[in-house]
Amino acid sequence: MEPESILDFHTGYEDILAARARPVTRENQIALAIALVGSENKKEIEEGVAMLEEIVKDTHSEDARVCVHYLALAHARLQNYDKSVNLLDALLSTEPSNMQATDLRRVVQKKGKRNGLLGLGFFGGAAAVIAGVVIAAFALHK
Repeated sequence: MEPESILDFHTGYEDILAARARPVTRENQIALAIALVGSENKKEIEEGVAMLEEIVKDTHSEDARVCVHYLALAHARLQNYDKSVNLLDALLSTEPSNMQATDLRRVVQKKGKRNGLLGLGFFGGAAAVIAGVVIAAFALHK
C-alpha cells in the first residue's frame, strides 16, 4: 500500500445507510462514526468527527484509541492537518510503537507541508500580480 493511500479511506453510501439503521449501542455508534469519516461528503465527515469526539470524552478504553486514530484521519481528510498531527502526537505519546499512527502522521505531515507550500506559492503569485498592477497604475499616473 502506498503511504498516501492511507488517506483514501472511503465508505460507500449503502454502508453508511446500513450503519445508521443498526440499533444504538456504543459499538454501533463507533462503527457509524468510522463509516462517516470515510464518506465523500464533508458534512458527513464532520458528523463523524462530532460523534467520535463525544465517544472519546465518555471512554478511556481501547475504543478511545480507535476513535482518536479515526479522528486524526477525519481531520486529515478535512485538510485540518495541524489538528490531525496533534491528535496523532497525543496517541503516540501513550503508544510510541503504534505503527498505524506513525505512518498516518508521516503522511499527514507530508500532505500538510505540500498544501502549505502550494498555498504560499498561490499567495506569493497573487501578491506579485497585485504589485505589478500597482506599479503599472503608478507608472501610468505619471
